[in-house]
Amino acid sequence: MIMHDINPEKEKVMLLIHPMMSSAEGMQECITDYMGDGYRYLIPDLNGHGDAVTKTYVSAKDEASAIHTYLTEHGIERIQLGFCASLGGCVLFELLEYRDICFDYLFFEGVSFYEHTKLLFFLSKKMFLGKHKKAVADPRRAERIMAKLYGEEAACPMTERFIKINETSIINICHDCSYVHLPEMDEELQKKCIFAYGENDFDLKNTRKVLPGRYPYAELKVWEGRGHCERISKDSAAYAKMLEGYML
Repeated sequence: MIMHDINPEKEKVMLLIHPMMSSAEGMQECITDYMGDGYRYLIPDLNGHGDAVTKTYVSAKDEASAIHTYLTEHGIERIQLGFCASLGGCVLFELLEYRDICFDYLFFEGVSFYEHTKLLFFLSKKMFLGKHKKAVADPRRAERIMAKLYGEEAACPMTERFIKINETSIINICHDCSYVHLPEMDEELQKKCIFAYGENDFDLKNTRKVLPGRYPYAELKVWEGRGHCERISKDSAAYAKMLEGYML
């Protein structure tokens, strides 16, 4: 994990943990560039991504441990907003096990609620490894597919990141998203949580089943007509403005 610490002199802190095929740079382009320089942004490149692309992603637990070490070494005990998307949610769930870090709000976009799903792991691993091989063989085709899913601007960098990630990292990511660790949260912490999904997100159906029993005091948002994490890249300015509301 490589941490990007932007505007360290600012008082209000936002932690942003990117999804698979994104990076700290992607979070800046889609979110923080629209929010300005008034906040301190902590944006890790998870192993296998961005500036840490040469490192192998092992587990969400390891990534959370590295983030926690950075926070404690830099005296950061309070974070106004913890934001994460998809894979980043697996990491943030693990980070919540460290009770010495206080969050004012937690915003999860498109996070998996699958805790012990062997079939999902098998299918997602097969799918992503297959797509990775095809992307390496034909980057232009992969870019066209990404453009349909996430928009023209996001397509090129996402394709490049996907091609660079190694197969072991892909397997470990698929495992983490199929065997998600859901931390215990009391009522107070649950009320700080917002779980958001596109209406067409493949994770939404299972979340609707699990969320009311696991975190009954959390809020669920559904973006009409959107897919998995799609709004982040296709509606970036409005999305960033919405997140900034939790910083004010």
